[in-house]
Amino acid sequence: MNTIVESQTVDPRVRDFRRRLRQLEREVELSFLSQTECCGVTLAQCHLLLEVEERGETSIGELAGILELDPSTLSRTVDGLVRAGMLEREPDPDNRRRQLVRLNPAGRDKAENINALCDSSYARMLTLIPAGKRESVIEAVTLVAEAMKRWRNEAAEPCSCEKTISREEADGSETR
Repeated sequence: MNTIVESQTVDPRVRDFRRRLRQLEREVELSFLSQTECCGVTLAQCHLLLEVEERGETSIGELAGILELDPSTLSRTVDGLVRAGMLEREPDPDNRRRQLVRLNPAGRDKAENINALCDSSYARMLTLIPAGKRESVIEAVTLVAEAMKRWRNEAAEPCSCEKTISREEADGSETR
């Protein structure tokens, strides 16, 4: 049974902002799915490849912190990319408990292809925004992302419903 929470008097722009964020979330998700699908990697693998490309050789622990993932979850993604022949993984010679990862030539090629595809795609998308507003849009996206991260890290509770529904229930795809 769901509990109905009485709504406080809130600036009506808040609900409009939430609606627009949902629209943005759907568009970003669809964009990521099509981009990673054509590159032959999952979204998690894509993020990992691009972080390793940007940082060079780095530890799994550092990557887990950057990507805000549990090290064991990240380790499984690393394992998949090692098996796919895109990453190399080895113990840190200075600390055998730490695992270091780096791109190999195939991983470097994959990251370069992903960057080229995404740079081209997003450059085209930015042309749909009036030239005089592009910098403002980029700044706004940065501000919203930083605020959301701060909000999440401050343990804000955006929704405190008693019952959490599964994605299958929400989609109507749950088998009965």
